[in-house]
Amino acid sequence: METLLEAGTAKPLVITNGGVKQNRIHLIYQRPDSTHVTIPESSWFSGKRSSITIYKPDKFVNDSDTVSLVCEVTSSDLRDVYIMWQENGGQYKEGDSTTTMTTSKSTPVLLSSLTVTGQQYNSKEIDCAVKEGNMENDIQPRTSTSPRASSAPTIRLVEFGQSVMCMIEDFYPKALTIKWKQNDREVRGLDWKTTEKESGLYRTVSVLEANLTSSSPGTKYTCEVTHGGKTYPAHLSSKAEFSLKISPPQAKELFINSNAVIKCVINGDNRREVEIVTVSWSVGGQTQTSGITHGGVTKTGLSFTKTSSLTITESVWFSGDEVNCSTSRNQITISDKVSVKKGGKRPSITIYKPDKFVHDSDMVSLVCEVSSSDQANVYVMWQINGGSFMEGNSTTTINNNSSSQIVLNSLTVTGKQYNSAKFACAVKDANMKNIYTPITSTTSESKVNCPICPVLERR
Repeated sequence: METLLEAGTAKPLVITNGGVKQNRIHLIYQRPDSTHVTIPESSWFSGKRSSITIYKPDKFVNDSDTVSLVCEVTSSDLRDVYIMWQENGGQYKEGDSTTTMTTSKSTPVLLSSLTVTGQQYNSKEIDCAVKEGNMENDIQPRTSTSPRASSAPTIRLVEFGQSVMCMIEDFYPKALTIKWKQNDREVRGLDWKTTEKESGLYRTVSVLEANLTSSSPGTKYTCEVTHGGKTYPAHLSSKAEFSLKISPPQAKELFINSNAVIKCVINGDNRREVEIVTVSWSVGGQTQTSGITHGGVTKTGLSFTKTSSLTITESVWFSGDEVNCSTSRNQITISDKVSVKKGGKRPSITIYKPDKFVHDSDMVSLVCEVSSSDQANVYVMWQINGGSFMEGNSTTTINNNSSSQIVLNSLTVTGKQYNSAKFACAVKDANMKNIYTPITSTTSESKVNCPICPVLERR
């Protein structure tokens, strides 16, 4: 048995059956010579032995059924606990999913599931093997049968893959019943075998195959446990999708109104939740109360969207102050931030245009190339005969390496426009000395034939 450890962490990543007599561990240290150090497994593992339980159905299983087994490992420290599965003592294999949780007594629990066919379950011995600090593999849990007074169950519902798991523990006597509900409709779950803990109390698990991904947001799942003549319900609701995303300003407002308009987009699949949410803004750590507008809720597909916008002057934006938008959901703050990327030198501008004769009936694509030695934000607009600024048809950013970039902005015009007008590419950037005057390049300044520009198209 060998264990591979991550560089510089001494934390095992993979456990494989090496088929050797002496178990060893390889430590890989983050050094230029990539030093490998091998130590005995016994030097790695130490600590108190964990408790292991396999939960399995206590009813008859047909060969055509699918069975999910759950291995529960309870330990004061799960960092040195590793779980694998075996069938008929064969090769170790990983489970389908692993979940970590904490019991009502704040004890860490590691759950590993393995799904097998009913035929495998009925014909093979399936073991959960645990390698831990005491260098021993447990197959079954240690139990105690000492009599106890009546103890009410503690119930916890957790999401487990696409299912809902109802964990019922610390109850006595053993007899109880479990009922599942999805909203107000009773549904059928699968109950695992009840097992006895070292303390003499009992535990069991029931699983509801709920397919949480496709469930409607807010669907309520109830695990109702009846024990000693009393009913103990536990609830879990499927979570609605919810996100907040901030977007940097577009070039149009910067050029036309000398303002930066930053948008904060709220998206979720619960209309009411998106509708009532409140967005807060700050710039440079200072709360903003003016220049804020809130839009209504719109529906796109199955989700709902609401946008909040903050307008600040371009001088504030180009100063580099961080802009933050935030909201609160279930008493948890959700936020996103954006700021202008400032570089060093001013970018250079080149307009690529055809160097051949252009007919009035042709279509011409002009390309403005903005090259910067720093990956600073640049904003590109076009002008025809010194008129109003207008946006190009498309923009592409190319990062040559870690510190330089090229921004390509294209504008498509008719041959008649091209032959009769003068075109200018105007750029505003984070390194401007005079933020109100963009740097420009006109079509008369470049005669270079662009290798990426489309060939002239004749109608």
